[in-house]
Amino acid sequence: MNPSPGAASGTGRPEDHRRQPPHTDPGLQPERTTQSWLRTSLTLIVVSLIFIRWIHIFHAFAIAIFVLCLGMAIAAIALQVRRYRLGVHSIRVERGRPTPLAVLFLTTSVCLIAVLGIATVLSITYV
Repeated sequence: MNPSPGAASGTGRPEDHRRQPPHTDPGLQPERTTQSWLRTSLTLIVVSLIFIRWIHIFHAFAIAIFVLCLGMAIAAIALQVRRYRLGVHSIRVERGRPTPLAVLFLTTSVCLIAVLGIATVLSITYV
């Protein structure tokens, strides 16, 4: 019967307390991707807060945009956890799978914010 790795010291814990990295990518691609999605989420939050500032002008329209942008930011952060795990797994097995839903989500978000921004400008201009 083999004793546990820390049995020699009497602590019952492994001797090597260093944590193993999740992957061996020297370029840290999953971390860069995570930072990129966090920046995107921060941008969505800033846009939503700008519309809250204009609530006295746009009323319910500003609240709807605030809720929509905030929801998209929360969804982007929540989905990034899964994308990070997929990225780490892809590095380990040396075979990646694209995530077209993430690209579709980002494209839809940007287009939606652009349309809402244009609608906002037009509503100020032609009121």
